[in-house]
Amino acid sequence: MNIDYTIHPVLMGGLVKEVNENWVKVHLHGRLGVIEVPSCYILDQDQKPEVGHEMQFYFSYLQVNEEPYDYDSSPLKKEKAFFPCFIGGTITEVNDTAIKAEMMDAIGTVAVPRRWAFTDIPLAKGQNVEFYFSPMRIVGKRALPAECI
Repeated sequence: MNIDYTIHPVLMGGLVKEVNENWVKVHLHGRLGVIEVPSCYILDQDQKPEVGHEMQFYFSYLQVNEEPYDYDSSPLKKEKAFFPCFIGGTITEVNDTAIKAEMMDAIGTVAVPRRWAFTDIPLAKGQNVEFYFSPMRIVGKRALPAECI
């Protein structure tokens, strides 16, 4: 069986839930997953990310690809543009409800519901995935105490 589908980048939003020296953990709005990336992928370098910051970025569904391409993630770091980049990764965890994938070139990790992965074969640890991702930008901050976020 061959499923015919095409993934496209979509403008997404999320809320910063954790920040450490070098990493930011963003929970996607709508309980759609969690993305962890180094802070160098935040475009607003003059403004340090904080718990409660609203983030905006491009993202897509994940597609399992048994024959991965030679992806190029360099635009994510070098160009510093708010533009999606087609990248690859590897599934590191699979359970009944979600999958987690490590993005190529130590970009970070993404954990999403299983329904966000397009494939016509059973999901398994070690499979290659591809998807769109962009650097993130800070677009606001929630007016709540950090312990409530």
